[in-house]
Parts: sequence; structure tokens; C-alpha cells
Amino acid sequence: MRPSIFRPARVFCIAAVCLGAGLSSGCAAPERLPDAQYKLTERQSLLLAPEQRLSLTYEGVDDTRCPDNARCIVAGRVAYRFTLRIQNVAQAFWLVPGKPGFTSPALRGARVELDRSFEPPARGMIDAKPASYPVVLNMYGT
Repeated sequence: MRPSIFRPARVFCIAAVCLGAGLSSGCAAPERLPDAQYKLTERQSLLLAPEQRLSLTYEGVDDTRCPDNARCIVAGRVAYRFTLRIQNVAQAFWLVPGKPGFTSPALRGARVELDRSFEPPARGMIDAKPASYPVVLNMYGT
């Protein structure tokens, strides 16, 4: 009888399926996060799911827009930095007005995006950026 070259692959596939099923049943899928709107200031954190220690922190902003008293070749943009933490794992991401939002498996199928009606503060003069950059986020379940 000739040995099958597919036997190790078939055994591996069966083991992977069983392991995946065991993990998913052992770690029951938590409920999805509720749709919500959040208004945050820089360095403010939200605790989204206390049982998993899931939090979202608004770290700050990078504003490369052209100042009011300058001539620029490129208009620039405002980009908001965030960190999503689940237990001891952190994932950084950016949100930019007019661009798609952010999704992660840790968000349980939800999407985070900037509110469409939100307007960033005016850039101001070269030496005078806005004192703060508040942000308005929407979280939507998918």
C-alpha cells in the first residue's frame, strides 16, 4: 500500500478546524458594542468594554494644513491619532476627515469614524495653532 502524501495535510486541517472551534466555544463571542457618538479631547480615554479592558484613547492630532498667513503649495490635512487597547495589546490608528473609518476584531464588528458634520478648528497663523483639537467620533455596528 502506497502512503498518501495528503494525509499530513488532511490531519493538519482537521486539527486546525477542531482547535478553532474549541477556542471559539471556550471564549464566547461578546455582544457587539453599541452605536454611539463620543466627544473627546486630546489624551482622553474611553472604556468601551470593561470586562475585556477594551479602551480607546485619543492621543492627539497632526495638523499640516496651510496657516492663514502663508502661501502653500500643498493644502495639508488634519489627522487624529488614536490607540485601541485590549488588555495588554495596543493598536494605533489614524482618522482623517473625509476618509474611511477604522475597524478591528477587538471592536466586535463595529467601525469608528469621524462624525461627518464635525469641522476641525481653524488652523490659524504660523505661530498660533489652536489651543485644543477636540474630536467627535461615531461608532457603528456592522
